[in-house]
Amino acid sequence: MNKDILGNFYRRMLPLYPPRTEALLRRTSPSDLQRLTFRYIFTVDGMIEISHMIEDLIVSSPGVSETHVSFQYFSRLAPQMERYRLVAQSSRGLWLYGVPDVQLPELPNTVYVDTTATPLEHYWYVLAYGPGLSATLLAEELTPEERLAGEPRMYEGFYTFEADTAFQVLEVLHQLFPGKVPLPGLYTT
Repeated sequence: MNKDILGNFYRRMLPLYPPRTEALLRRTSPSDLQRLTFRYIFTVDGMIEISHMIEDLIVSSPGVSETHVSFQYFSRLAPQMERYRLVAQSSRGLWLYGVPDVQLPELPNTVYVDTTATPLEHYWYVLAYGPGLSATLLAEELTPEERLAGEPRMYEGFYTFEADTAFQVLEVLHQLFPGKVPLPGLYTT
């Protein structure tokens, strides 16, 4: 099996979205962001802002979505722990992906997926998928040569509320981890 199936999917999807800059987040309200689909290059702060918006949708719609989130390294979960307790309680199921570089906390409804030595170590994603709710943030970390000076991490990716895109990402995650990630159900938003 091709180990970079997510990378292949990502590179096929990226050109379909119009490019935007991080300034969009300062000019756009959260409700307007929920209707946009775009491609971007963002700093960690920009990625956190969009991630929080998706997480807030999950928390405000308890029991609706399956939630899949990559922290790349589980040590990055610690500053978000209280938020993720709420996300876990609000989700039909929460799958957290990353390299287990710290002891994993106990969260309800949560499955941890070890991405050590896989191409998924380079991706940040937050995905909510359920009846009437779909949101996908999928980004690849840029190499040091591609980043702005002084930025330790930057990401290029896309953001969409298209249910079909969320479904396709979940199918890819299931193919990569069939024992941990179930096949997605068919929902529309």
